[in-house]
Amino acid sequence: MRNTRAQRTEEQIQEQNIDSRVSMAQLRQEQSEDTRAERNEVIRLEQRQSRLVIAAMDKECPHCHALKFKNEPDGMCCASGKVQLPEIETPTEPLNGLLIVTDLDFDVFLKSIRTFNSCFQMTSFGATEIVRNTNANGQQYNSTFKIRG
Repeated sequence: MRNTRAQRTEEQIQEQNIDSRVSMAQLRQEQSEDTRAERNEVIRLEQRQSRLVIAAMDKECPHCHALKFKNEPDGMCCASGKVQLPEIETPTEPLNGLLIVTDLDFDVFLKSIRTFNSCFQMTSFGATEIVRNTNANGQQYNSTFKIRG
């Protein structure tokens, strides 16, 4: 079936898509409004039940005191105490006020945080060299973005 699909022309694909749309429209017309509403309700209930439920992070790492999920292994976060990060410094104002909800602009900040992050991503990573891969033919390509410095 995969080979048959791969060998179709663009016209055949378009024709099949049109046929599918027409047959779906006919099926929808044949169904009563009650049947359609019932089917949609069943689908909604199935989607609700299939949602992933994330438990509370109430387990604490004995080494670094990071909060973890119930079944996470000990020491995974800090390599059993081998990795020690410095204390996080309190941010300067006005960022600190926005983070601890004392600033009046907190609502605007929270609604716009993704936009702010997008503005600043990759703006100051300070790389001194972009590493380019070269294949056997001498062509350059970038399978991944690599930097040094």
